[in-house]
Amino acid sequence: MLKRNDTAPFDLLSWLEGRTLAEGVFEDRGGRVRRRFTVELNGTAEANALRLNERFIFDNGERQERTWVLTRGPDRSFIGRAEDSVSEAHGRFDEGVAYLSSRLWLKVGKRKIAMHFDDAFYPAGPGLVLNRSTMSKWGIRLGQILIQFRKADQRSP
Repeated sequence: MLKRNDTAPFDLLSWLEGRTLAEGVFEDRGGRVRRRFTVELNGTAEANALRLNERFIFDNGERQERTWVLTRGPDRSFIGRAEDSVSEAHGRFDEGVAYLSSRLWLKVGKRKIAMHFDDAFYPAGPGLVLNRSTMSKWGIRLGQILIQFRKADQRSP
C-alpha cells in the first residue's frame, strides 16, 4: 500500500491505488463532443510511487494503453512519467483538488504532436472523482476532456 500524503486533504495517488473505472468525453473548442471513451485503470504501489496502467477504448473502437509512474515529491507535490510523455509531468495537491500538468505525444493522422494537458481532479463523493483536462498547443486551447472516475467496487450514481 502506498504511504498516504497526510498533508493533502485529497491524496490522488492513494485514491488511484487498485482498480478504477472511468468514462469520458473530449470536447473541441466550441464545446462539441468529438470522442467518447471508457478507461480501465489499475494502480499498484511501488515504494514511494504509483504505477498506473490505463486501458482506453474509444467510441470508434480504437484502443490505447498508457502506463504512468507517479512519484511523491516534497510536501504536496508529485511527478509523473509515461511512455508517451514529452517531459516529466508535475503535480500538486491542494485543498480538495489535485493538479497535474503534462506534455504527451498524441497521434494525429500519421504524425505525432506534443500536446499540453492541464488536469484538475476533484473528489465528488464516496468512490468518485471528477477530472477536467484542458488540452492546448502553443498556448492555444484546443479542447477539454471531462472524465468521471469511480472505484471498481462502487456503482455509478
